[in-house]
Order: sequence, then C-alpha cells, then structure tokens
Amino acid sequence: MKRLSFILLATLFLASCTNDEATTQEQDAAKLEKMHQEIITLSLATTQSCTDAKDWDFTPLGTKACGGVALYIPYSKKINKEAFLAKVKAYTDAQTAYDIKWNIMSTCEVIIPPTGVDCVDGKPKLSYAKALY
Repeated sequence: MKRLSFILLATLFLASCTNDEATTQEQDAAKLEKMHQEIITLSLATTQSCTDAKDWDFTPLGTKACGGVALYIPYSKKINKEAFLAKVKAYTDAQTAYDIKWNIMSTCEVIIPPTGVDCVDGKPKLSYAKALY
C-alpha cells in the first residue's frame, strides 16, 4: 500500500511540474497570434467607425528580436485603457520570451512612432510627420 501511495504521489508531482518548456514553437506562435488577435479586437480599430481622431490613441505592440518596437496600433479611447494596455504589455512580454526561447532573429530597423491617429474612410489610421529632406 505504501508503494502505491508513493507512486501516486510521484505521478501527481510530475504532472504538476509540466510547464511551457514542453510546448512546440508552433504552439507558442499560435498562443501569440491568439493574443494579438484579441488585442486587435479589443482596440476596436477594425470594428468601430472612426469619425473623430480625438477619440483615438495609439500604443506600441510587441518587440523585435533585435530590440525595439515591432509595430504601433491605434485604439479607441472609449475602451478600458488600463485593461487594454495590460494585455498589450502581456503580449509584448510573451513575444520577448518567445524570441529568447526559440532564438528568433529579426531585422534591426527602427520603427518610427506615429505622431497621431487620423480618420480615413471611417477607419483609424496612424499618421506620421512628413520628412523634411
């Protein structure tokens, strides 16, 4: 009986020790994609009509493996900004962990931050300063 109890306890212990290290790169990438899609949905950028640019803001999303921001996305100021930005941070942290875990390489160009958001054909579009050269 003691032996059965020990085996049961050892099995339960080993089962509780599973972690993300056992996932495949494809599984990790799918988790990132799901998080990304959730953020895009929560931003309302694809579902809410943009009629006044003052109702919109933008935030960096993700990181490049080489360092720096991966991209910027617009989001409606009508959402719960604190919860939204917490999800953005969680995604960015998860992407950094993914890049480290899977030894991901990327280009090292610098992504220029937008200067604001414009409404174009009812959709929020990031705006950028015009080059002076």
